[in-house]
Amino acid sequence: MKKVFLSIITATVAVSAIAQSAMPADSVKMRKKNFTRDPDLSRWALDINFLGGTMMQDLTSAPNTNGYLNLIAQNSNLGTTKFKKGNTFGGDINIGYFFGPGCHWGLGAGFMYLAQSGDLSTDKFHVEYQGTDAAGKITRQHITANDPLEKVKITNMNIPILLKYKYRFSKALGFTADLGPMLNLQMTNKATMKGSFDYEAINAYAEGGAQVFDGGVVPASTSELITRDFYMSQHPDGAGINTWFDQQRAAGESVGLGRKPSVGTSEVSYTTGSIGFLVRPELSWYLSDHVAINFGLYYMYQSFKNENKANYMMINGAEQYTTTLANVTSSNVSSIGGNVGVRFLFGKLRDRDEDGIPDKKDKCPDVWGLEQFQGCPDTDKDGIQDSEDSCRTIPGLAKFNGCPDSDGDGIPDKEDECPYQAGPVALKGCPDRDGDGIADKNDLCPDKPGPAMYKGCPDTDGDGLADNEDQCPEVAGPASNNGCPLPPPPVVEVPLSTPILFETNKTVVSDVSVPVLETAIKTLKDDPNATIIIHGHADARGTNQYNMKLSLRRAQAVKQQIIKMGGDKKRIKVMAHGENDPVASNSTAEGMAQNRRAVMRLTVE
Repeated sequence: MKKVFLSIITATVAVSAIAQSAMPADSVKMRKKNFTRDPDLSRWALDINFLGGTMMQDLTSAPNTNGYLNLIAQNSNLGTTKFKKGNTFGGDINIGYFFGPGCHWGLGAGFMYLAQSGDLSTDKFHVEYQGTDAAGKITRQHITANDPLEKVKITNMNIPILLKYKYRFSKALGFTADLGPMLNLQMTNKATMKGSFDYEAINAYAEGGAQVFDGGVVPASTSELITRDFYMSQHPDGAGINTWFDQQRAAGESVGLGRKPSVGTSEVSYTTGSIGFLVRPELSWYLSDHVAINFGLYYMYQSFKNENKANYMMINGAEQYTTTLANVTSSNVSSIGGNVGVRFLFGKLRDRDEDGIPDKKDKCPDVWGLEQFQGCPDTDKDGIQDSEDSCRTIPGLAKFNGCPDSDGDGIPDKEDECPYQAGPVALKGCPDRDGDGIADKNDLCPDKPGPAMYKGCPDTDGDGLADNEDQCPEVAGPASNNGCPLPPPPVVEVPLSTPILFETNKTVVSDVSVPVLETAIKTLKDDPNATIIIHGHADARGTNQYNMKLSLRRAQAVKQQIIKMGGDKKRIKVMAHGENDPVASNSTAEGMAQNRRAVMRLTVE
């Protein structure tokens, strides 16, 4: 049963999930047009259901032997009672209310009536106890059941309290389910015994002839046996056994074979109520938005407790029968089968925005609206509903989809970058006073035409700096000097006596010495009477004679460079000193580098 219940629950959840995923999320509009969805159906539902299926009972009986006086337990067996061939027919009526934005979930309650039936069988029933015969004399009574089948009819009334679910996924089809506890009001069992019983007896006698009870597991050898086994020991073929038992019964003994109960019916009502549960998944076939036929399955489970009857006896020596259910302490009842029902949806249609237009007819069901716009609002009251109004909070014109044109330039305010100043379309509604094609709001010089690269300002001197940033707008100058011309660079005069240095054994004048050569030229120009004497030197490497010639060539090289740069050759003289007059030690490379030099001296004639 547990597996069956879990299977039904799993199927219910799966069908619900499939139903909800059957429609894509972007098809809400399509669904609303094709059929009325759950949120727009009436929230109240009346369900009338008819059901039928199989029924099972798991019975627990008490080991109650108090009814049998001086029961010989070693020889007795009360048997095991089992329920089989059970079925359930009935129905219920319940009313429910669906809530929430989707109206898929709801709560409900109602009344359920079930007519149930089945068979009870008790195997190996046999008891031996102290009884009395027809004359009231003590005897050892034996009773054995022959296939004691009980036909049971059950009246089962309940109040179901249900968690309800529904999902309509097309115009015709939907899914619904009920799940919840059931409060039992009454469980009445009426049983009829269809089996028979064998009655046997053993009579024991005391001194004086009085009958007494033989309670031994094995009867005393002096006891009178009126039993099947005794007769068969005397007549192995069994012929005449029924006649013999009838004769013994006629003589006043409580015996007989295949006897039917003198009272063959018995009734038991469970005295302790139960709380069970019901699961009922179904498919819904919608005949309209107010009526649907439901088809599906159900599963019910109920657990009952009972106070077993005191001094219970299934059958006594007087052939009076009491149903075995009177000895039951607990019963677990389950039923599974099919269900068919009809659902009526009623009540006021949902109107979420309370605008007087039902949601199923309201194109804007969550916002209060006007009937002329099928429930949609017109917030700015310009005669254009909000769904078609691009400016919902500001009154506007229909030709601009509800948006205003405050400056009247033919451009709606939402597209006009200057909504309160008229301007051309090319400039998105903004004015251009200087006509340079740049809107005034973006023009740094709105009254003087200028190029876009200077944000509408002119560059009068063409120096690449707009006039509004040029401190000298009429005279070209670099941006580094704020558009003004640079002042002439200051003249840095190198002293004439600065040494001109040479590479080892070289006479080439390097560019580094150009400044001192320029000083020499300037000196000659500034003083017409001046004469420059160039003194050549060498380091101590090589012979003195070689170094003398090398130093002369160096002095001459300097002279030629000055002449080349514009100096007057007549006013330039050279002198060679060789390795004489060193200015540093010739024992180091640094010292020799300082000694390879030419030095100019100024004389005035």
